[in-house]
Amino acid sequence: MSELSGAVSKALSEGYQVDAEAFQFLSTLPPNNVQWLIDEAIRRKIERGDTTIRKVDLERVLPEELMLVDQSALRISGEVGDDIEVISDPTDQIAPVEADIGFKKLFQDRYWRLLAIARQRPDSKNIASVESLRSSKSDKVKIGGLLSSRNSKHENVELIIEDQTGSVRIQCTEEFVDAAMRIPIDSFLVAEVSSGRTGQLYTKSITQPDMPSRKAVTSLHRVYAVLLSDLHIGSKMFLQEDFQRFLMWLNGKLGDLDIVSRVKYIVIAGDVIDGIGVYPGQEYQLVEKNLNRQYELAAKILDQIPKHIKILAGPGNHDPVRQALPQPAISQHVAEPFFKLGNVRHVGNPSYVKLDGVSFLVYHGRSLDDIIATIPDLSYSRPAAAMQVLLKSRHLAPQYGKRTAISPEIRDMLVIDTVPDVFHAGHVHAIDVLDYRGTLIVNSGTFQGQTPFQANMGLEPTCSIVPIVDLSSLAVMKRSFTKQVYAQSG
Repeated sequence: MSELSGAVSKALSEGYQVDAEAFQFLSTLPPNNVQWLIDEAIRRKIERGDTTIRKVDLERVLPEELMLVDQSALRISGEVGDDIEVISDPTDQIAPVEADIGFKKLFQDRYWRLLAIARQRPDSKNIASVESLRSSKSDKVKIGGLLSSRNSKHENVELIIEDQTGSVRIQCTEEFVDAAMRIPIDSFLVAEVSSGRTGQLYTKSITQPDMPSRKAVTSLHRVYAVLLSDLHIGSKMFLQEDFQRFLMWLNGKLGDLDIVSRVKYIVIAGDVIDGIGVYPGQEYQLVEKNLNRQYELAAKILDQIPKHIKILAGPGNHDPVRQALPQPAISQHVAEPFFKLGNVRHVGNPSYVKLDGVSFLVYHGRSLDDIIATIPDLSYSRPAAAMQVLLKSRHLAPQYGKRTAISPEIRDMLVIDTVPDVFHAGHVHAIDVLDYRGTLIVNSGTFQGQTPFQANMGLEPTCSIVPIVDLSSLAVMKRSFTKQVYAQSG
């Protein structure tokens, strides 16, 4: 009788069954470890009164030497090579000019490109200029422009819309007030207007550039992308134990091997480290106050990710790049240890990439602060709704002069020209998932505990829960790596 058969027979004699998946798993291990492993699993079963030994029970008690899973075994046999294509990265395109000239060119570029997008809508092809309203004899005219101002007057809302020919005031009657209040300032809109007896213009409809309903592109292979952001390594609130459990999971030490073996990419949407001098008093909340050593610590932690998994990393407002959008990729001279990992590709913020043919718009999400603060019924606990506002506007940071700094560029690199299959952001530390017209929206939460600032604001972060996207279907699953979850699971 083989060691495996003998160990299984012994378990049966003691009233325990070994299911088929667990038996198959045991057959891959060195024979001299099988009996000990089953005995240890039974010992834990006695405490819970469960009589079926499953694969996950065995994986939880694996000794250290067996936990060192052969990384080649985690890869999917027969799969194609890593397929990362950077479609758009602002790093080499950033060319700021003098503010007075730059912002004029920026908003001109924004206007013309969003006008072109709006005209792709079947109901917005015949958009007139503000100037042409004076000579128009039609009862109804559609005009398009940037929303420069919005003022509430009793039950009505007055909008001021600007284009290249001038500006115009439009009254929104009660029917259109809700739609008008949900459009960010400085974003593009199309309004169908008619003239009243006094010459005042009234809205008959309001639309945004928005996105067409579409079927997203998916991968030909069942492979997964793990979406992360806001690790904040170097902060006292960095949840290192939780992240270590995540790393163990990636290395096949916590079960889920069918999923783990198919993880091909990790996308980090900014704030890998906590940075230095990001806000007043930050130095009192850091375990590491040297920027280079924060990156050394981050590299040491991320080096535990299997090398066959490719990491795509963009910057956030805590990373050592300029604060104004768009942001360039982190430079090598600042983050040398990070660059030595070998499986990391650095991009700017925002960036468009394709992973196995699936297009991702990767954006840290700083402008979500402004959107949540100014659009009714939005909250930090459900950031996907705010991300949807950006998709409708076809712009990642429409509001100028708020918390989000925007650089005076000749080209507005924050216009959403291409409709992504996946829109991934972070910044607000709350995990949220939403499908909007075929685009998967994911905000990926954080591995940083609640900060004093968040506590004062009453904000509860979603910590240590990781969204995983199946690129063959864009289905999202979540895995929690909190101490409480693993304590409950035994």
